[in-house]
Amino acid sequence: KCHLGPDHPQKEIYEESKHGVAYRDLKDHMNLNSKEWVLGKDYTQAPTCATCHMSGNTQNDGKITHDPGRRISWTNRPPISQVMDTDLNGKVVTETDPAKRQSLVAHSWEDKRNEMKQVCSHCHTPNYVNAFHKQYDDFVVNYNEKFAKPGKKIMDLLAAQSLLTKTQFDEEIEWTWFYLWHHEGRRARHGASMMAPDYAHWHGMYEVAERFYMELIPMAREITHHARENGQADAAAQVDELIDSILARPEHEWFEKQKKLADDAAANTTAAVAVPVSQPPVEPPLDTPAGSSPEEASTGNENSAANESSAGNGAEQPDSNSLRDDSPRENSLRNGAPAGNGNDV
Repeated sequence: KCHLGPDHPQKEIYEESKHGVAYRDLKDHMNLNSKEWVLGKDYTQAPTCATCHMSGNTQNDGKITHDPGRRISWTNRPPISQVMDTDLNGKVVTETDPAKRQSLVAHSWEDKRNEMKQVCSHCHTPNYVNAFHKQYDDFVVNYNEKFAKPGKKIMDLLAAQSLLTKTQFDEEIEWTWFYLWHHEGRRARHGASMMAPDYAHWHGMYEVAERFYMELIPMAREITHHARENGQADAAAQVDELIDSILARPEHEWFEKQKKLADDAAANTTAAVAVPVSQPPVEPPLDTPAGSSPEEASTGNENSAANESSAGNGAEQPDSNSLRDDSPRENSLRNGAPAGNGNDV
């Protein structure tokens, strides 16, 4: 009953992870048919989904939960990940005022994190467990701050400035934003949470970045361009100002530099094509008669060679070295280019 698919591929992520590999290798030694199945007592070879999220272990007295989110410290379902402080009904607390929020929290994200660490510690050292969670937290914060929050601000401002219709998913940028957080963004965060590098990077943050830089930003710019043409210059200016401020941040600086280098290279190429290139004069062959052009000389030589060939026996044939030395020169003259050394291609 595990989740799978493009927006929450927990099953595929688990199968790629070291945990999934260990399970496939060692499942015959995991006492799976035992009525009582406690981590650290009945098995230690590898974890399943239930091991980490629901099953009992020796550090929690074998207590089982039917809430798969009880040990999860981040919720990665929304566009922007949130810490998993939950209320008495198990719902994520979204109140932002610290005092009000504290009064609503029944099970904090720190409590959830500690319960998960109890599971991890059956197989891993404390340093390893803490380092993993530090890396995971940094990954989620990077996604939130670099792509999710800026993307949502752009979409919200486009809507607030009436540059989007009130109907959802009738404009391409709405689909782009949806794929960014709902598909690529979720895959990235879930991949990091379960240690599946391909899902964290290639199916995750790589595609998040591509969608953000190559689609979302250009589409938003195109909308503001059309808005100016339609007399909505003030609205367009506000959106462009927001985009400029986002791309000016240090984490996006590399993209702007690369874009400038590409633009400069394109401009230089255009300028180089526009400047006429002077052709160097063609040197006449050594045996060109006075007053003859190189073309005439070349034609004359060819006719002479043809006559010599047709003369048959009795005609003096040049040796192989003469042919090898003169051929590049003859070819270059026929093509109207300076004589080469035989290696110019």
